[in-house]
Amino acid sequence: MHRFTLFKTSLLLLSSVFFVQSLYASDRRGEIHRFFESYNVKNYNKCGFHIIAHYFGLPNAEMSIKQVLQIRPTNDTSIVSPSGKFRIHFDTSGVNQPFLYDSVGQPIPNSTFAFVDTVAKISDHVYHVEVDSLGYPPPPPDSGAGGGNEYDIYVQDLPIGEYGYTDWEDSHPIINRVNPTYAAWMVIRNEFESTYTKGIPAVEVTIAHEFHHGIQIGNYGLWQNDLWFYELTSTWMEQVVYPGVKDYYQYLPNFFNNVDQPFNLYNPNSYAGYERCVFGIFVQNEHEYGAQVMKSIWQNMAHEPAVPAIEDAFKGIGVSPSYVFQLFAQWNYFTGYRTQFAGQYAFSTYPQAVNYPLVKVSGIGSLSGSGVDFSESALRLTEHFYQVSEGTDTVGMAVVNNNFTAAVNYDTTSFPFSVGISSGGPNCVRELSGGYCLFFNTADYGNWGLVPFILGKVLAAKNDVVFPQPFNPSLQNLRIPYPFSDIINASLSIYDISGNLINKFTGDSKIVYYLRGKYFLWDGKDRNGKTVGSGVYIYILTDGSKSVAGKIAVVRN
Repeated sequence: MHRFTLFKTSLLLLSSVFFVQSLYASDRRGEIHRFFESYNVKNYNKCGFHIIAHYFGLPNAEMSIKQVLQIRPTNDTSIVSPSGKFRIHFDTSGVNQPFLYDSVGQPIPNSTFAFVDTVAKISDHVYHVEVDSLGYPPPPPDSGAGGGNEYDIYVQDLPIGEYGYTDWEDSHPIINRVNPTYAAWMVIRNEFESTYTKGIPAVEVTIAHEFHHGIQIGNYGLWQNDLWFYELTSTWMEQVVYPGVKDYYQYLPNFFNNVDQPFNLYNPNSYAGYERCVFGIFVQNEHEYGAQVMKSIWQNMAHEPAVPAIEDAFKGIGVSPSYVFQLFAQWNYFTGYRTQFAGQYAFSTYPQAVNYPLVKVSGIGSLSGSGVDFSESALRLTEHFYQVSEGTDTVGMAVVNNNFTAAVNYDTTSFPFSVGISSGGPNCVRELSGGYCLFFNTADYGNWGLVPFILGKVLAAKNDVVFPQPFNPSLQNLRIPYPFSDIINASLSIYDISGNLINKFTGDSKIVYYLRGKYFLWDGKDRNGKTVGSGVYIYILTDGSKSVAGKIAVVRN
């Protein structure tokens, strides 16, 4: 009798504990939903990582909400993935119980464990690609906070539109510095029928996305002002791990319609970084760079913010960051129907460019009389595109602001410029047929780039003109037209105005094909590898029997 009474008492106490935990879990779920929904989750935000980080950084953030955000969810069951690297927490009943869905959008009965087993296998694959193949360090262990040192994934009911989020205890950094590091955990939704991408593909990109957030803040730290780059990278990582899933397509219109906004702009409700994942795709697929450059950026971010980390990563492989952003603008122009012209004129672009939207064109004009002039201003690290037509011909041009200093300082200054086609005058960047000239004017040429897209015949580029003139070696290479058919015996000699030999190149390794012509490239350096100073230089091109000569104006900032 005594034992039975104790047993009943224990059951009542246990029931009370479960009841209180259930009430708390329900309460917490409501708080989490209300918090995320206030950040435009349904219409834009797929990932709650940047939302949480943004809120933690607000000076007026409510302590009660911050405390709720730092508490792990509770589930009644968990399994460990086949590799032993992940622990998946889930409920076998109730509002958080996960289900797979059939082809008509109905939950499949008794599919909870199939859902969880799928999550476990996907997680192991993501780990293999991001850690074993790409070489990123795994997220740090959490001292058994989730029941072991596996990386924890919690399956929960989330607001419509949100795929998942990465969370951490903001009050307990692993390394406490200006960019603190944290042990994190992942939360994913319990059904993927209400998302843009549905079913297993949605689970795949969610885990690929969120796991990289754990890598980011666990190893490289949290830079509060660079949340856009965290989301840019995690969205890019989705297509690295699962190239067949195109969930990022939903965000592309937002990028291509806003290229005139600063590249490092962050708005948690409308411009968080997902849409700029194309930068990662560009870096990954540009044959001179590759995915390892993206990893180098993150390695730099262990000690410096995103923009200088990007600059240093490209400088580390001998590439001008300004040139990179000009090339990026070129890729952004050749999308949609324009993709067909990229191959025709030897331009590169995205592997899926034909499916991408067209970039916003800031100005369109028709050539008549003395020409067309667009006078505008640009913010830091932006792109402005213009088109001028003459009959069936079109000349496109991208004005690229490369002011990295302004970007680092989040400067809001608007820098003026003018660009267009004229019948003559100063600052001619490129001569065109018919006596016309592509011109560009600004107060500080060192922070700008002009990328022409000359695709026609009437307004064709003249292939016997050295360009760009004046030449700034810090921005790009000089192209000197090579008029001879024999390139085996090609030779280029550069002299200063006094006749001293500055540099000499032989062979065809420096010859490129561009706009139906052959050009000899010069990087503006002398025989000692030092960039030459401003001034006038003489070049002599020869194929061994014939030669041509001309002048080069070098202007350094």
